[in-house]
Amino acid sequence: SREVVDVVAGRVERRARVMMCASSRASAPLASHARCGRHVCVGGYPTRGHHRHDDASLRRRGRRVRASTDDTDDATASTARRRSNMSFSSAFDKSVPDNVKAKIASESDVEALRATRDAARRALASAELAYATAALSIREMEKNAASEANAGAFGSIDEIGCERSYYGGTYIDVEAQGVPKGLGAMASDNFVRELRAMVTEIRAPAMAKPDTSGTTVEMSDSLRAKLDALRLDADAIWGREANREQVAAPWVIKAPYLALCVMLDKMFDDTRPIQRFWFLETVARMPYFSYTSMLTLYEILGWWRRGSELRRVHFAEEWNEYHHLLIMESLGGDALWRDRFLGQHAALAYYIILITMWLVSPALAYNFSELIEAHAVDTYAQFVDQNEEVLKSMPPSRIAREYYQGADLFLFDEFQTSREARSRRPEIKSMYDVFSNIRDDEGEHVSTMHACQIPDAIINSPNAVNAKTAAIGALVAAQIWFSRVAETGALGDAALDDELMSRADWGATDGIFDALFNLLHFF
Repeated sequence: SREVVDVVAGRVERRARVMMCASSRASAPLASHARCGRHVCVGGYPTRGHHRHDDASLRRRGRRVRASTDDTDDATASTARRRSNMSFSSAFDKSVPDNVKAKIASESDVEALRATRDAARRALASAELAYATAALSIREMEKNAASEANAGAFGSIDEIGCERSYYGGTYIDVEAQGVPKGLGAMASDNFVRELRAMVTEIRAPAMAKPDTSGTTVEMSDSLRAKLDALRLDADAIWGREANREQVAAPWVIKAPYLALCVMLDKMFDDTRPIQRFWFLETVARMPYFSYTSMLTLYEILGWWRRGSELRRVHFAEEWNEYHHLLIMESLGGDALWRDRFLGQHAALAYYIILITMWLVSPALAYNFSELIEAHAVDTYAQFVDQNEEVLKSMPPSRIAREYYQGADLFLFDEFQTSREARSRRPEIKSMYDVFSNIRDDEGEHVSTMHACQIPDAIINSPNAVNAKTAAIGALVAAQIWFSRVAETGALGDAALDDELMSRADWGATDGIFDALFNLLHFF
């Protein structure tokens, strides 16, 4: 639009100059010269160059031009002024005579030029408005994209304490870590919070929303829509379980396991997979709590003091399940009061059942945990395969990146007893990678639970095995080295004794470190 305005203005200016030259040419056809800015009109046509006539001749020619055209110009100028109220710039008024202005007005369609100018101005205004709207839209899109792909991944979280969620799970730590309050204070705070949520959900189930008072930014609408699109086919999970190798278990624990799986299918339909996973991870931590509690009790009573290594492995397993739980909370898995109520009470009952099983037979308790972990592997495998495209379009949550790609992966290696330490380093680029690694974690738990059922099995952490292996290897290497020195050295045993006796004063004269260095140099 600005180019259109410039073109119109240039055409008007050039038209004025041409009309001035034409007027001069009519009065002096043989050698008419008129100054037009920096252009010189010769023979009625504008050319480049400086005027080479004196001022007097120019004034004489100007008088002749005005004298010959006064009558015509006056009539034409009056007609032009009546046709249009045309105005010129001050510079144009000073440089162009009135008769030329009249000529321009008589031969130019001023109304058409004015209409063109107005149209150009309107087009310019429309273009500027469209540009401003597009710029604001792009800025808003970039802001939303930055909030979704923030190191905060699914949107930024409040910057207080140890925030973990981009949605706002109810039990996410949003305050500085420290010592909890007393029993009465913790019980009363939890009762008030849960009572408020229960009343809200009972009165208006459809309007019940999660408590996000601990966070400042909620999940974006696009991510919420993708989460709502996730599905989990329960029948396909049963099919996977039927097609894989079955976990051998007596009916005394097989029956409760099947009842638990049926209950999960009834409680969580195919549209609520994240809530189902949160329930599973809440319950999945209880075996390791119960096992470490019983190992501690056995050690306190003096019955079994070789469980320290196993306790460390179980703690690493519980730490892994704990971060699975945080990931589900970051997706809003604990948003509804009824899910929290069922999950916490089921976890408490499961904890008591496992302790009872351990008192009867630790292998029985480990067998039940193996069944649960195997079911978790099938569940996550079905979820990943069924929602592959959607999960790959969702960025990972912050807690997932911190756990799988953090600087300290010692505990991540500790629970993987079936592989070497540092042999598994996940790469987290999307939620597809997150759930795929959760599936693999559950497979590692299955292997550990199976090994714990073997009588006299030695369960060692991979890091401890590596340390012991390195120590043994160093001792073997040292033994081989000293043996080769004794066999191939130029000095025999007697010569070696004489050499050592001759240097018996090393420690007294040079210090112990110098003596050691001298001995190494001797070898």
